[in-house]
Amino acid sequence: VQARWCSREDFERLGKENPVVSNAVLLAFSRGLTHKIRRENALMTDYLLADEPDPEANRMVAQAVAAQKQFASWPEERVDALLKDIADAVAARAAELAEVNVADTGIGVAPDKVVKIQFSCGEVLRSLLGQHATGVLKEIGATHIVEIASPVGVIFGVIPVTNPVSTIVFKTLIALKSRNALIYSCHRDAIHVGNMTGELIQSALARHTAPADLVQWVKNRTDRRKTAAFMKHPQVGLILATGGPSIVEAAYKSGKPAIGVGAGNAPVWVCADADVAAAASAVMRSKTFDNGVICGSENNLVVDESVRAAFIQQLEAQGATLLTPDELHRFTPQAFNMAHPSVNHAFIGKSAAFIAQKTGLRRATPPRLIVVPAGMTDINGPYGSEKLAPILSLFTVKGEEQAIALCRRILEHQGIGHTAIIHTRNETLARRFGQEIPASRILVNAPGAQGCIGLGTGLTPSLTLGCGTFGGNSTTDNVTFTHLLNVKRLALGPCMTA
Repeated sequence: VQARWCSREDFERLGKENPVVSNAVLLAFSRGLTHKIRRENALMTDYLLADEPDPEANRMVAQAVAAQKQFASWPEERVDALLKDIADAVAARAAELAEVNVADTGIGVAPDKVVKIQFSCGEVLRSLLGQHATGVLKEIGATHIVEIASPVGVIFGVIPVTNPVSTIVFKTLIALKSRNALIYSCHRDAIHVGNMTGELIQSALARHTAPADLVQWVKNRTDRRKTAAFMKHPQVGLILATGGPSIVEAAYKSGKPAIGVGAGNAPVWVCADADVAAAASAVMRSKTFDNGVICGSENNLVVDESVRAAFIQQLEAQGATLLTPDELHRFTPQAFNMAHPSVNHAFIGKSAAFIAQKTGLRRATPPRLIVVPAGMTDINGPYGSEKLAPILSLFTVKGEEQAIALCRRILEHQGIGHTAIIHTRNETLARRFGQEIPASRILVNAPGAQGCIGLGTGLTPSLTLGCGTFGGNSTTDNVTFTHLLNVKRLALGPCMTA
């Protein structure tokens, strides 16, 4: 691409000679300008109102501080009983909450939302029960160090529109396990289901005579000003930011300690020695799950040319469809917002059948997954980026060196530090991939959406996935209760250890 200066006269001539191109250029320019004006206005608003008091935020934080002080001394057995009751109460209403979630947000698949809710109420809960999170954690005899847990206090949790119920439960469980209070704020489209979930949690708190203000939430539509008021409140100890890039950036700019996440955009290397049937099954199981909105799900297939035909055949046998070159040209401008580039907002979390119907793709059987052949020049566009929908790009490579280099390029474009996947029977090759790829989670022969959160893998069950300094985060871990503790170290001197 070459840039050139276009004078007023040049543009007027273009409008006369090729009005279609002229209108397209003008539309793209106006969209970009509008986006910049909105962004600058939002930043100016944040700056002007950052120090304005917010009575609701002040009240809620004060109540949370008082509740946390009452709760801090609870013994492990009593806390674990409370956590189990919260999880059981939400799990019992999982189907109802999932239906409301999809109805409110228009994103995802209700039965898959149930699975995610059950994951938080089951796998996450089991990872916490019996763990020690208060008082003396351990004594290290060789160095005479005593490690002592101390809560961070009040946590402000941002809840994403893609996984509201499961994320609320997850953040509640890990916050309470570590003896902290939680205030959460949902995306505007998830307020209703967020309120329903909060009421179930409040009922469980009451049954255990826990302080009512231990878990609070913003019950009406919030805005940048209120979110900033919570993030910058002097008595908020930590921010747990799960959501889009702008909210994570705001958390880091708040001046408060924050644990954020980065964008997903997992490359999936299907090696020459891969079990292509198993790899295709894993991809289908993952990228169709909840219509592709899990951040660690597959986004870019990187397939060795020697198995490409067999792999595509397996995908198609399981309901995927591969676009032809003609279909690709028609599909791309409809499926993506080319100004960013990202999936058209109307298609986020929608089914492949819905997207196919809206974009004019004709198939005898509605597809479960849309696969788009891509080339190296597509990496910096939508097909090299995160796609929160059942849409996958397919890059073809020749050999290990080209595959690893391409996976790195994809992550460097977007998603660095998050997740990468390899399908191979060669452990040495898998270990090399792990050494060379800048991702915090490298899955081997596993579905991305499930494997990255610890479902079916040995990773810590979590719905907040750190991306390390690769992605501008403070940790590469799957975040859990231990990240919400201050750990003090008592160093015993010689006279104390004689």
